Amino acid sequence: MKKVITLFAVALIVVIVISFSLTGCKTTTTNTTVAETTVAEQTTAAETTATETTVKKTYPKLKFTADKPWPFEVMFDAFKAKTGIETEITRAMDNATYKAQIKTGSTTGEGFDLFTWWSDYEIMDLQSQGLLEDLTANYDKVKGKYPQGMKDSFSVDGKIYGVPTIVSAWIAFYNIPIFEKYNLKEPKTWDEFITICETLKSNGVTPIGFSIEGVWSFVWFQQLLATNYPDAYMQVCHGEKPWTCDEVKQTFVIWKDMLDKGYFSDPGLSLATEVPLLMAKGAKDPAGMILMGDWYSDSFTTNGIIAGEDYSSFVIPPVNSSLGKTLLFEAGPICMSANSTNKEAAKMFIDYWLSDEGQQLWSDTMKYISANNAVSSANLPVDKQKVAKDVWGDPNAKELMRFWEATLPTINTPATALFSAFILDTNSYEKQMAELEKMASAAWAEYKTKK
Repeated sequence: MKKVITLFAVALIVVIVISFSLTGCKTTTTNTTVAETTVAEQTTAAETTATETTVKKTYPKLKFTADKPWPFEVMFDAFKAKTGIETEITRAMDNATYKAQIKTGSTTGEGFDLFTWWSDYEIMDLQSQGLLEDLTANYDKVKGKYPQGMKDSFSVDGKIYGVPTIVSAWIAFYNIPIFEKYNLKEPKTWDEFITICETLKSNGVTPIGFSIEGVWSFVWFQQLLATNYPDAYMQVCHGEKPWTCDEVKQTFVIWKDMLDKGYFSDPGLSLATEVPLLMAKGAKDPAGMILMGDWYSDSFTTNGIIAGEDYSSFVIPPVNSSLGKTLLFEAGPICMSANSTNKEAAKMFIDYWLSDEGQQLWSDTMKYISANNAVSSANLPVDKQKVAKDVWGDPNAKELMRFWEATLPTINTPATALFSAFILDTNSYEKQMAELEKMASAAWAEYKTKK
């Protein structure tokens, strides 16, 4: 009898072991995503031992929203293929509603895990309310691959709160057939740039196409101040130096001279529809150059103006030849909510976004230059390849955020109205400087009070 009981007990143990090995560890989920992870699990045998086994860890869907129509689905689909983590994507109806939605949701913790935002003072605004997650550790994993100027535009007190959706350099596009006709070369100095303007003007060609439509009157102010007085540019933008300072005055003097000499097109042209056509073959009144962010090349493509055949680009040199190359750029971030309830999955996505693999996919999809210097530009249009080499490929270039993001939102828009007033009356620059200082002083006083 004893022998029978013993045999029965052994058989029962074998059945239990076989049954456990077949069924494994099952997890039921609702609206969650499953990702694999390795954990220590204890057995229920008489002698308890710790054994490692692969089990499934569940994550809720990531919640992401954007104020831009870009194909973020490409990135989240690739992320899902790697991790199994799904994402629910929504897009903004309008700017004001979007901002309010982000702030309210981030405060309650019921909002989005990840969202697109703006740089510099817009980042500071959310960070001051404790609404942004510090992403510095994510950048530590990709040290040396992202430009410091870009990281600074997403930073507050040395901590980084955003990853780049797009980084765009501000360059001068030039008309290749026009340059070839008058035997002109890409300028390396300011004197060479002015010689180009004089040559074109003397031959009845508009040297520079531009527009004050909307808010675009700031373009040449930022270019001349930043490249010639980079420290003063940032100090003025940050409210640390008055708009009546000598550097700003000299900037207006240089700008006035260019305007008075007739280097610019009619400022009433539409930037979206008329200015690009100044670079087209057979244009009745062509322009030699246009200063704008490298994203503006899409306007040429839309109008059948071909990169490398109809136009190319260069970085405008400073007036002071002893200064190095100063690069103006714009960058928009993806941020993470400090109150996200799905932080582990969100940070996994941030890592993927910053990775060489993720950035190569995004660059190839958007046809834009990646901020990650390890990413190849070989799949980009030839004009973007040139920018990648000449601009981002220069380790000695100084990177400065464009005026629109470098100062307060309560300053940039009213400033453009005053720039436009100067363009229409170049003798009014001292008046406009005084108005700029008065407006900016009030804006900074309000900002500091709220802060």
